[in-house]
Amino acid sequence: MNDSIRPGVPAGLRDMLPAEAAQARYLEEKIRGVFELWGYGEVVTPILEFETTLAPASAAREGQDLFGFLDRDGKLLALRPEMTTAIARVAAERLAGEPPPHRLYYVGDVFRQDESQEGQGRQFKQAGIELIGEGNAYADAEVILLLCECLAAAGLNEFSVGVGQIDFLRAQLRALPISDDGRSVLKEALARHNRVAFEAGLRAMVADDDTVVKAMASLSLRGGADVLEAAKELALSDDALAAVDHLETVFGLVRQEGGAGRVLVDLGIIRRFDYYTGVLFDAYAAPLGFPIGGGGRYDNLLGDFGRPGQAAGFAIGLERLHIALEESGAAPRPEVARYFVYDETEPARAMSAATLFRRDGHSATCYLRPISAKLAARLAGPGAKVVRASDILEQE
Repeated sequence: MNDSIRPGVPAGLRDMLPAEAAQARYLEEKIRGVFELWGYGEVVTPILEFETTLAPASAAREGQDLFGFLDRDGKLLALRPEMTTAIARVAAERLAGEPPPHRLYYVGDVFRQDESQEGQGRQFKQAGIELIGEGNAYADAEVILLLCECLAAAGLNEFSVGVGQIDFLRAQLRALPISDDGRSVLKEALARHNRVAFEAGLRAMVADDDTVVKAMASLSLRGGADVLEAAKELALSDDALAAVDHLETVFGLVRQEGGAGRVLVDLGIIRRFDYYTGVLFDAYAAPLGFPIGGGGRYDNLLGDFGRPGQAAGFAIGLERLHIALEESGAAPRPEVARYFVYDETEPARAMSAATLFRRDGHSATCYLRPISAKLAARLAGPGAKVVRASDILEQE
């Protein structure tokens, strides 16, 4: 072997063999079908964007997750780390003259230089939607219900969707009698999911113990409609109350349309304060300890492209969904009726017989050398029907 050739693939990447590829395609088609049933249209964007285009979404990571490089003209490009930013660009550039709302969906690979996690390497596939140009509770409810329907259609029986409200937490922090710098310190602790640091900072800055207790309790509210009443009791301002009222409306719509039992209130869900602007949510499957999908409202992103507008959406990690289905024993086993055609003496006859099957819309493989019936049965593979070419040709 040439010493310059290294077998395998780079860290965080992998090959997908036919059986797994067939399962992945099956899941994709199931989810595409749901998207289109709800009136969403597919958008396909380049895997490469200008690095400056992707900067708004990657700012919280300081660009460290991007695969970036220079093209021959010296322009800095990057592989997309997620799909929402590219679709926001499309909406701002290509749909500016069209009346909203825009219902768009995608299925595509994304690329990150993060440490690989289970079901999420450096290259992984996402399927998701963006509802652009509508910002009320009905839009938030539609996005959450659509996520639930996609997971159910894929065959996932046991899953839950926790719904939080970043505006509630933002309002709680804004009501604290502390400086803007102090609020930034607390936000950073929450963004890192470090509640110990959050509480320590909070107690160092706020003397009133009742305020501290309410702020801490706000992060632990999880459950059904009763949680919303508890959140109202803990609200530190009218803005916080308004955020809870909005979430209560969304939660009621979701339950009304069949989401009861699937969807929970979870005010402990925290993601980037500078990106999300309202309702946000994560989907979990019973066997796994990490989200298989999630999303929320991000009303500021389109403004980065010069056309402010309201938007919400979600993404499902298809590899993670596949793992969840495997763990729960519900992984798809797509079967294609196919034929394995052979001939004991004349491969040309096998080719002719296979052609007849294909003309009728059947998958057919022919063996390109003379072969016995016994060996054909061994080589055909699981699920294939073994056919002797002369038996088919004699019927013609």
